[in-house]
This record gives sequence, structure tokens and C-alpha cells, in this order.
Amino acid sequence: MLVLLMYGAMLAVPLWGIAVAVKLISAALPGRRPDWAGDLLRWSAGMAAVAAAIVYSIGLGSVQWDASEAESGASSSPAAPCRSLPPGTLDRLAGHEPSYFPLGFDCRLDDGSIVAADGSYGLLNALTASFALAAVLLMLSVGFVNEYRARAGTKAGRVAEPLEAP
Repeated sequence: MLVLLMYGAMLAVPLWGIAVAVKLISAALPGRRPDWAGDLLRWSAGMAAVAAAIVYSIGLGSVQWDASEAESGASSSPAAPCRSLPPGTLDRLAGHEPSYFPLGFDCRLDDGSIVAADGSYGLLNALTASFALAAVLLMLSVGFVNEYRARAGTKAGRVAEPLEAP
């Protein structure tokens, strides 16, 4: 089931890229609205959150794909991510354990120890965390800018308009 989610996320990547490119081009061109900075911050936070969800969905599908491949069919044992283990370790392989949070695929040895399998899960985890952190920081910056404008407006004796659209 998660593999289907992965396919949907992979189809969303080009759409996400096009949306980001169009927004960046529109921000660079003259004739933008006076409140474009706040709008761009909020939009960027949303797109960073969408990117985190897309990358995590691709990772979920990848873990599910590897787990499904390892459980049935020809050439299913050892699991594909575990095949890159050194020959001495590969001989002691007893099973596998997929991990959905954080993303990963671990190989269980006959003595009960766990060895991390080869794969792009570390990169996917780092990208997901980076995009999520960027989304949070961008939303915090919207709040800080609103507070700064409100305080600056109070000092000047006028009411400042927040970055949020009405």
C-alpha cells in the first residue's frame, strides 16, 4: 500500500518543481504586490512542508518495497538491501527488520545483533528532516516579522499591517 503512496509522491515531484520555479520567477519579476515578502515566506514554508511529505512518502514506499521483496518470490533471501554486507556478515544473516520511523532497513544477524543495510535511507531521512526544519523556521520567521512590524508601528504611532492576507 505504501508503494502506491510512493508512486503518487514521485508523480508529485515534477509538479512541485514547476510550482517552485514559477513562484520564484514571479517573485523576481517586477509588478508584484506590496505584501509579496510575507506571502513568499508563507508559501515557502508550505512548499517546504510539502517537500518533506513527498520525500518521506518516497522513503516509506522504498522501505515497503524492500520489505515486500524480501518476504516472497524467487531471490528473496537475503533481502536485497542486506546483500551488500561483507561475506562474513552475510553468512550470519538471520532476517531483516524494516523501520518506518526513522526510515531504514536493518539486517538481523544470528546472534541477535542488528546491522544497518545499504540504501538511501540516511539521505531520505536527512532530506525529510531538513525540509521539515526549513518549514518550521520559515513559519517562525513569519511570526517574527509580524511582531517586528507591530512593534515598529506602535513606536511610530500607527497600526502596522501583519503579513497575513485578510
